[in-house]
Amino acid sequence: MKNNKLKFLIVGLGSMGKRRIRNLRFLGERQLVGFDISPARREEAKAKYGIKIVGNLKELSGKDYDVVIISTPPDKHGDYIRLALKNKKHFFVEHPTSDDGYSDIFSAQNRLVAGGKKSSIVMAPSRTLCYYRPVKMIKRILDQGSLGKVLAFQYHLGQYLSDWHPYEDYRQVYFSKKASGACREMLPFELIWLNWLLGSEVSQIFGLTGKISDLEMPADDILLANLKYKNGILGNLMIDVISRQPFRTLRLLGSDGVLTWEKFDSVIKLFKARSKKTEIIPVPKGHPAAGYLNEEEMYQDEIKAFVNAVKGGPAYPHTFVDNWRLLKVLFALEKSGRTGKKIEL
Repeated sequence: MKNNKLKFLIVGLGSMGKRRIRNLRFLGERQLVGFDISPARREEAKAKYGIKIVGNLKELSGKDYDVVIISTPPDKHGDYIRLALKNKKHFFVEHPTSDDGYSDIFSAQNRLVAGGKKSSIVMAPSRTLCYYRPVKMIKRILDQGSLGKVLAFQYHLGQYLSDWHPYEDYRQVYFSKKASGACREMLPFELIWLNWLLGSEVSQIFGLTGKISDLEMPADDILLANLKYKNGILGNLMIDVISRQPFRTLRLLGSDGVLTWEKFDSVIKLFKARSKKTEIIPVPKGHPAAGYLNEEEMYQDEIKAFVNAVKGGPAYPHTFVDNWRLLKVLFALEKSGRTGKKIEL
């Protein structure tokens, strides 16, 4: 896009929608309009950021925006994906965990390919943690060969569900629902960066999902998976929303050493087999916004990559085809839990 003055429509003004407003303003984008089905959230965003707000998308014409940022709950993405496709607008979607909207995206892409054309719009699912500083540091360590050949890994993501959004009743939020539960949301999201680190994709999965706590919700609260990758790497993964102490812990076993990272320790530990010594690598801390746990920098970098692609720069490095493969891993795990069988992908 030659014109650098873009108009953005942010759909969904909850936690992530407000974050995306901050990200866009950080990048110098000022032509923002917000929409949410909740009047309270509309008023909050207007008061906090001074952006234009609409109570109904019918108030907008196709000329009122160039780009759609979809920050609604995952089970509501499809309607807004179809809106963007219908109006031929670039769009960015937070953590897609529902297959709603994918058939529309793939149909549009197939029509273009059949006609020998390239898509004129950028369609981008999020890949936030690939921009997270410690993850980028681990990627460099692996690319430098410091671990030798990666053979296996263990990963645990845990946090108590009501601590996610302490300012609202968890029982009323999308992540407590069966179809859009927190564990379902996080598996494909976490696999984006894990697969990026490992340079491969899951080929086989065996595991369980379940509800084992007293949390008042129908959603699963724990997920356990054993993974095999196309390049032979084996992995063990646990995601839960019952841990009273938060964890984001990764252990990578390589032929020449072991790498351990716990987010909340702010270090990467690199044990080298040859020297029998462990190098402690400090991880610089980022800057969370007031009331938020995660640093803003990775979200800023992610939106910058998307906006640059819209403006004609490098292609956004994660597609809905890529994300569909991750959803298939989620569906395969759920099938494995129902059948007790190992599922090939």
